[in-house]
Amino acid sequence: MPKEETNMNTLTQSLKRLIPVWLGKKIRGTYQKMLGLFYKGHKYHCPYCKHSFRKMLTDGETHPVIAKYQIIGSGLRENCTCPRCYSKDRDRLIHLYLEKKTSLFTSNKPTRVLHIAPEAWLKELFQSLVHVDYTYGVKGVKNMGYYYDRKTLELDITKLAIDDNVYDIIVCNHVLEHIPDDTQALKEIYRILKPGGWAILQVPHSNVLENTYEDESIVNPKEREKHYGQFDHVRVYGKDYPKRLEFVGFQVEQFNPKNETWGKEYIDRYALNSNENLFIAKKLS
Repeated sequence: MPKEETNMNTLTQSLKRLIPVWLGKKIRGTYQKMLGLFYKGHKYHCPYCKHSFRKMLTDGETHPVIAKYQIIGSGLRENCTCPRCYSKDRDRLIHLYLEKKTSLFTSNKPTRVLHIAPEAWLKELFQSLVHVDYTYGVKGVKNMGYYYDRKTLELDITKLAIDDNVYDIIVCNHVLEHIPDDTQALKEIYRILKPGGWAILQVPHSNVLENTYEDESIVNPKEREKHYGQFDHVRVYGKDYPKRLEFVGFQVEQFNPKNETWGKEYIDRYALNSNENLFIAKKLS
């Protein structure tokens, strides 16, 4: 990692530790503006904060298992994180999909959206759309005041207290790899989607592994880090991930901008990982 980025990342982590939560929320916006100004340029553009930069922040983990399985969405990546709003390459991929492959930004049709473990930049985007009835939630929200506000619902996605066929769109981005019973979580997501609705169900995954690697006996955080690449992950999804979605009833599509005539322009401009496919799960009936 370049020295200037190491210094900036160290400063960011130090500030988070030293500044009280209530004060941190007040000054975080100012700090983000300063960081954005430091990296200001014209090479890369963030569609969330609408700012451009000479480079973005290096981000991601470096555990050997990530290299071993070539886990997409977990490894150390240059130009991964926006220095202004902290959106990651996978988040900008979602924005591109919504922008180019759906009518969410151009239609006034009332749309109900559920966002599980909401990223701040995506949350602000959905909240800015007047035709979107937006709900967001995460498990353990009471203990995560730094990241989530009081309107965030407490959700257990393996047992959702939500009626059938409620939402048009569900976004569940890098959550399922944390859930021991991911099949039950997927069944719940399928249940609460309206017929014709769809979900973005992004996970870190490997195109080297034919089958998802998981072992229920691995519970120690250090061992999970060793086997899965992160202390709170419970599996590494393999090439069978779409089949796991299909098992609960979804029709699965994969979106990669490199397959589009306009794709390279956006891969370069948004600093995307060209190896990452976006998993779209549709409920047909």
